[in-house]
Amino acid sequence: MVSKNKIVTTVTILLLLSVLFSGCTGEKNIAPGPDSIQKEAVNVSSQNLTQSKEGNIPEIKITSFTSIYLHNNLDNKDQTTYNISEKYYAAYNLSIKNNGSIGLDFRLNDLRLHDGDRINTTALEPYGILDVLRDLENENKLQDTTLLPGQSLNGIVVFRVNSLYNESFLLMYNTTPVTSASFEKSIEALRTAEKFNYSVALGVPPYTNCNERGGENGSYEPKFDGNCDAFANWVNRSIFETFQKSDVERMRRSPLDNIPQTKMVYALRVIPEKNISMFPVTTREFSSNLLVIDDTGKEMINTFRIAGVAVLSNQTYTLFKPRWKLIMPRMNFSSVSVVKISFEGTYGWPMGQRLSFVNQDVILDDNLNIIAVRYNPDQFVS
Repeated sequence: MVSKNKIVTTVTILLLLSVLFSGCTGEKNIAPGPDSIQKEAVNVSSQNLTQSKEGNIPEIKITSFTSIYLHNNLDNKDQTTYNISEKYYAAYNLSIKNNGSIGLDFRLNDLRLHDGDRINTTALEPYGILDVLRDLENENKLQDTTLLPGQSLNGIVVFRVNSLYNESFLLMYNTTPVTSASFEKSIEALRTAEKFNYSVALGVPPYTNCNERGGENGSYEPKFDGNCDAFANWVNRSIFETFQKSDVERMRRSPLDNIPQTKMVYALRVIPEKNISMFPVTTREFSSNLLVIDDTGKEMINTFRIAGVAVLSNQTYTLFKPRWKLIMPRMNFSSVSVVKISFEGTYGWPMGQRLSFVNQDVILDDNLNIIAVRYNPDQFVS
């Protein structure tokens, strides 16, 4: 009997131990099979890659912005059609820095505009007499590169777009917007510079008609006909659009066997938020350059091509005309935007063309008041 009770007790204990061990193992994770191990590893790896990619994007700053309009009919064979080629470009000068702790692969194709316009990686056609395009030609062109931690680079990227500048020209790097308060300020500065009536500062009407060329008076009404053509003394958006409309309309009214050539460039560049010094520098015995440098010593403007420089003081513009030398004091300005404007309007036939060129430098203070203007028109007849 005792033996039987021992057997029952032993069996009971074994059953209880089995249940206890079964419960304990049920609380533990069951060892995964081979497929589960592979899936888990992939998920973890993918997550790490995403975090690494998002945490290692470059710091990008817009240091200047350029908007360009071009048109011409010079590609027409034997000049027997009215076809005209119009193009718009937006160029960004960028400062790019790797603030991460590992190397960063910068890819040019990852820069885009939010509306999907394509990058134009070819150099713009050089224009030696137009300051804005010449400056762009001298800038470093961005390329694919690897940036080490703390390393930076500067350069330009150019996009083909469908209009002159506007707020939709938001730059992206992959899916990250390149937001910049200075870019918004740049757009405001461009709009102000384009609306300004420069006759107020320069004392010169916007046009010189053919019989007035070389004079000081000029005209507020341009002449565009077969016997006389107008040149631009200075340029803003309204003056540019007047030439653009007239040249295209006259070209399309011409007989097919005598189509004139038309070529136009309107380019604007803005460099925001700069502390600058502006002063003349004598380069030859009877000549001087207008020099503008920022507080790092970098040249913003350096030119001897000067018809006049107007400076605002006590709500009045004082005009300095160089003649032989530019006699003006050194001036310092803080937190300004520098807008550079270049224009070409060529129209006519090889032995009778109007060639009108204008280069302007406009300086705006932090409140977008135009405080200084340098201008220089070049007017030729071929």
